[in-house]
Amino acid sequence: MPTSLYLYLIEAAFVLPLVGAILALVLYRVHGANTATQFLFAASGVVGTIGIAGYFVSGQGNVAIQVISGFTVTPLAAFFLALVYLGTFLTSIYAIQGLRHYKKIYSIPWLNVTSALFILGMQATIMSGSVVAFLIAWEVMSIAAYFLVIADRTDDSLRAGFLYFLMTHIGFVCLASGFLLLAQGNVFATWSDVALGAFLISPQMLSVAFLLLLAGFGSKAGLVPLHQWLPYAHPQAPSHSSALLSGTMLKVALFGFIQSLFLFPFIPMWWALVVIVVGLGSGFFGALHAAVERDAKRLLAWSSVENMGLIFSGVGIVLVLRTLPDSPVAWSLAGTMSIFVVLHTVNHFFFKTGLFLAVGAVASATHTRDLDLLGGLARAWPLFSGVFLTLALAAAALPPLGTFFGEWMYLQSLAVAMSVLPTSFAVASALIMVVLALIGGLAIFTFVKLFALVFLGRARSDHAEVTTRMFGTLLWSPLLCVVGSLLVAVSAGSVFSDVAMQDAIGRVASLSVMPGASINVWFVFALFALVIIGVYLIRRAFTNVAPVRITDTWDCGTPLTPRMQYTATGFAAPIRFFFRSVLVSRKDLIKEPIAAGNPWIARRRLDSTIGSLWEHTLYMPIAYWVMRASTWTKRLQSGVIQLYLLFVVCALAVVMIIAL
Repeated sequence: MPTSLYLYLIEAAFVLPLVGAILALVLYRVHGANTATQFLFAASGVVGTIGIAGYFVSGQGNVAIQVISGFTVTPLAAFFLALVYLGTFLTSIYAIQGLRHYKKIYSIPWLNVTSALFILGMQATIMSGSVVAFLIAWEVMSIAAYFLVIADRTDDSLRAGFLYFLMTHIGFVCLASGFLLLAQGNVFATWSDVALGAFLISPQMLSVAFLLLLAGFGSKAGLVPLHQWLPYAHPQAPSHSSALLSGTMLKVALFGFIQSLFLFPFIPMWWALVVIVVGLGSGFFGALHAAVERDAKRLLAWSSVENMGLIFSGVGIVLVLRTLPDSPVAWSLAGTMSIFVVLHTVNHFFFKTGLFLAVGAVASATHTRDLDLLGGLARAWPLFSGVFLTLALAAAALPPLGTFFGEWMYLQSLAVAMSVLPTSFAVASALIMVVLALIGGLAIFTFVKLFALVFLGRARSDHAEVTTRMFGTLLWSPLLCVVGSLLVAVSAGSVFSDVAMQDAIGRVASLSVMPGASINVWFVFALFALVIIGVYLIRRAFTNVAPVRITDTWDCGTPLTPRMQYTATGFAAPIRFFFRSVLVSRKDLIKEPIAAGNPWIARRRLDSTIGSLWEHTLYMPIAYWVMRASTWTKRLQSGVIQLYLLFVVCALAVVMIIAL
């Protein structure tokens, strides 16, 4: 593909969301305006994906190309841009039909304008070529995401939006401070100028800048302890926006962190260890809270915290291994871990986008996201339940889906590190493997619970008694995500071919890191296909072809009711008990009088809620002292002019003392 052609396509992908926003405002009273706007968004995703493919196919996939003045495409940026374009396409196709059910809840034209700015902000952030362009684009993306969170204007959405707005601007201050430290105060510096300026500052200031950038990008990516906004904000946005927030925006934060690593002249090992600890801590807390969560969208949000933690821990391990320049094995393992980061980033994008869209469809039809009120939907939607099951298996990292192969490479790399690297690295690798095993077990538990409580058993409430069909876009959109994850599992390594990964790319086909522990991807696919076909043929050949008599389940003379089934709360009871020292649980006995004249005749129910350890031990104390300080400061506004004049005199005195 000619260079000019794919550049034009990327430029078109940059401009089309703005055209869609203008169209949404101009045609806000016209029937079909949302369809036209979403079509332009989808077209932006399609032409952008083709443009990125042309960038790599043209043979210039290892150089930086300027698209628009001040905005460039690098190999790293192209990879993350492809995720933005694919996410835009999938969510826009869903929103064409999905938003029809919410015309009375959302202002559709303004929602589309906000979505356009959000898509534009993500693209601009990735392609920014200077500090000021990056910060402006980052702020556009963040503010647009805020308006997506509060789109329905309910109290819960406004509360979640306030928390998100506060955390994202704390992160923005950290980013601006870190970049300005590296650039020595020059906000208009290009990335090459920032990298040159980093050579001139002290190691102590470099460490401060690194921690600031980690906090800034980590707050957006949902890393502990700056993750608290994510499980509140993501579920409140419209479902297609939640898919973009979780599947794509978090990857933009990952891109920013990885790109910032190239600005430092060196990376000490303790920096990498901080990234590993924060990543694994995020993975553990995210998986634990997802396992005990009963709101379907909050469960997926906590799962995003888990997966982003795993990705960041992989980045940290790569940084540790690259600090051993004289060890060819360490550099080879660093290449393998880099491929894990690539695979898990792409696979998380695919299955999390699909799951948010699927859960949004379920909530649209049943009018609830509470797992305690769902159940039995597989009878009404058998095909859709199969698609959802496949996505859930991908989220649980089970074979033969792509997530499994990425995490298998992670574990194999740690096993090799235990056997060939020094003792300290071997012990650390063993501890990381233990944490990964715990996180993996919690993830399997979580998505078994999610699928079983939504689709299996009987309907637990009137909400789940539905007969409507799912909209057709949802039957193939998540399925496309799954197909893409399988393709990435066997081909993603060929896209990333820098020097550090050359030795590991050959392992993508067989995923072999240690002798005797290799898994051939194609063999696994073929094995699962043969098992499925074999079971089907045996069933057809040996089962009785006579009609099956369908009758009620034997109930020992007691009629079965939905209350006899496991709920999400009951299913997660062992997890809550075992981790009761980490989970902040609260149980309230709610008494509802039945007879007004007799308080003893009442209905009682137990309400159980799970809080966040970080919220109670970190955020609540900070909020308390901020309110105390605000109350004390308020007393200074007494309205007495003499007191204000005294403040002015004191300020002048302080300035004169400092000047001397």
